[in-house]
Amino acid sequence: MSADVNSDQPTDAGLSFVGSIQRKLRGADRLLETWFAAHGVSFLRYALAMVFFWFGIVKPFGVSPANPVVETGIFFLPFDIFFPVLGWWEALVGVGLLFNRTLRFAVYLMVFQMLGTMIPLFSAPGMTFSQFPFIPTAIGAYIIKNWVLLSSGLVVLAKVDLEDDQ
Repeated sequence: MSADVNSDQPTDAGLSFVGSIQRKLRGADRLLETWFAAHGVSFLRYALAMVFFWFGIVKPFGVSPANPVVETGIFFLPFDIFFPVLGWWEALVGVGLLFNRTLRFAVYLMVFQMLGTMIPLFSAPGMTFSQFPFIPTAIGAYIIKNWVLLSSGLVVLAKVDLEDDQ
């Protein structure tokens, strides 16, 4: 009998307690998942708006850390004209992402702009890769992460369009 008391096997009370904790955690997880599903795309949308506005608005004032990257990649317009226009464009995307009425236009502007940001990957591989095409430099990684921004914009547009259709 003393062997049963000191057994490594859990008791019914112990199993019940663990099961209770697991059920509560699953319930909390479901609540969080539901909240994330309901609000996650909105957070993504406003985060994109903030990033685009913030990164854009500094360009016309000449205080963006992206100056050298953009200057190297742009060869079809004078930099002193192109860079402020790019900044205002990005700021416009940021503001446009805030409103349902302008969301589609903002995402289209963003797609066009994001594809343009990829130019230095090909026009300046020495600046964007330490070993082309596998090991990006910090600048290259900065550019490559734009695929995440682009994809995020497409998700936001698709979600809002689906909600509008219902």
